[in-house]
Amino acid sequence: MATLSDFEQGQSFSVEAGGQTLTMELSAVQPIANSPRDGGGFTLLFRGPRDAALPQAIYRFNGKSGAHEIFIVPIAADEAGRLYEAVFN
Repeated sequence: MATLSDFEQGQSFSVEAGGQTLTMELSAVQPIANSPRDGGGFTLLFRGPRDAALPQAIYRFNGKSGAHEIFIVPIAADEAGRLYEAVFN
């Protein structure tokens, strides 16, 4: 089970999607107050490339803390890339 300590802001992950490998940067890590989740809840905000849009789904994120299966939801796009959120509550 993923915990808050598995993730550090600025960390990079490789994500395989649709036959390609994308690099996603962890832009923000926020604890969720009063979460009933064992170990506490948290949200992750990832920034991916602008030219590759991922639909909401579970993806395998490979990083220095190991591999994690994470459900992400696209939430925004700007000139710097696309933003995705994951919630562990």
